[in-house]
Amino acid sequence: MSDSLEREHYRIQYPPAARPRILIEDRSFDVIDLSERGIRFRVEEGVTFPVGREVSGAIRFRRNEPVEVMGSVVRVAALEVAVKLDVGVPLRTIIEEQRFLREHHRGTAR
Repeated sequence: MSDSLEREHYRIQYPPAARPRILIEDRSFDVIDLSERGIRFRVEEGVTFPVGREVSGAIRFRRNEPVEVMGSVVRVAALEVAVKLDVGVPLRTIIEEQRFLREHHRGTAR
């Protein structure tokens, strides 16, 4: 039996100093957290992403090549947008990011 709060994929939550950026339509946003099949990013006042909108962009990690992603907006809360990814982040990149955070940002507040 599965707990209803369990996630299907491991999610990385980034401290502010380590956040990668996602570039969508020539605008760049801080990534708050991500998994292989989901991403949450922060937008500025006045920037809107309606639920259901399809988005595509490139995540720019500090150490790796950009990763192209594509999906649909599933939730908008305050200045945060959550996207379920159809084309997501490779597991290898998730593992490398987790290792990098453990080595360089251990104990950093989120």
